[in-house]
Amino acid sequence: MSSAKRIIKSMTALFFGMGFLFAGNALIISSIGVILKHNGASSFAVGVVSACFFIGAMCGTIFSQKIISRIGHIRSFGLFGAIFGISAMLHSLSENLIFWAFLRFLIGICYYSLLMIIESWLNEKAKNAVRSRILAFYELVFYLSFGVGILIIAFDLDPHAVFIISAALILFSSLPLNLIRIKEPLLPKTSEVSIPKVFDIAPLAIMTSFVAGLLINGFFSMASLFILLQNYDAKVVSYFMFCAIMGGFIAQMFIGVISDKMGRKIAIMLCASIGFATMLCYAFFTLHLYLQYVLAIFLGMGIFCLYALALARANDMLQDKGRAVELGRGVLFCYSLGSLLAPLILGVLMEYYGFRGFVWFYVILLGALILFALNKPNILNKKFKKNLGNAVIFND
Repeated sequence: MSSAKRIIKSMTALFFGMGFLFAGNALIISSIGVILKHNGASSFAVGVVSACFFIGAMCGTIFSQKIISRIGHIRSFGLFGAIFGISAMLHSLSENLIFWAFLRFLIGICYYSLLMIIESWLNEKAKNAVRSRILAFYELVFYLSFGVGILIIAFDLDPHAVFIISAALILFSSLPLNLIRIKEPLLPKTSEVSIPKVFDIAPLAIMTSFVAGLLINGFFSMASLFILLQNYDAKVVSYFMFCAIMGGFIAQMFIGVISDKMGRKIAIMLCASIGFATMLCYAFFTLHLYLQYVLAIFLGMGIFCLYALALARANDMLQDKGRAVELGRGVLFCYSLGSLLAPLILGVLMEYYGFRGFVWFYVILLGALILFALNKPNILNKKFKKNLGNAVIFND
């Protein structure tokens, strides 16, 4: 048995747990726009409620490490998973937007804390020689699980059923870790995040992670509204978002090879260019629904690899490996900041410009990222080519 397979087998419980987690999160996050719009909420209100998720995400990024350091990975996973599932179910008690905003805040804290647990666990267990294969399997679990969660929306279930199913999936996520024997990693040391220092080290990585947060979580928060504003139904929302997820899955099969052989800058510009060209089609043409499904695949290929490439670029630029945790948290914090701003900005744009506000948001940001990357150096040398697995690449 190869080293990669042996490591994956040793973490079977974690991968099962994250499968349930990603499916439940996809359902609760992506259905919120459909439910709120059905309840008569404005586009801006949808954006504000969605933004509360990312306020919680930023808080989780900053403070959750102290809890993980104190009680360990398995117990922290159970703690945050339980609060996550309970928060999902509590949506059924009231349709008050302030109450929902508070629940989204709690969910944001829990989900990003769980991501930190998963990513630090993988980072500790995956050796450099097999890191890319471990992370490829992680990507596979993420996209398949997220796709399943998205497809549940197509059943057009009652909102209460959506909340119960998502909560059940999330609560199931902690069972494998408690039922299957698994060795958890060493407790991490707490560290501070310094964004200015991180930006000095890797400006392209920071800018890419910030834009990725705007684009990726803008999509998850508001793509449902983008489809609904074109007078389509929840089933179309599900299929459209699933096509985009599959586009991200397809891109993972080749973008890693391109970034390893040609450099992260080239890969970032390629992804941004694919997304930019795709959204220009939306901007200047009236598109049939099936053509929109096809273009959703290309949009997913363009945006869903950007955060992974940002982390890889950051690690390429890092000279002091002792600052890897600080750098990784800095990149994640900027991603979270972009994620927070995305639904607020999109809510305003779509309130005044309809679904075309969504389109131009993507055109402008992707174009700006391409221009920003143009004058940045492309890091590619013999040492890097010999150590293709050294960069830590995680998806959110």
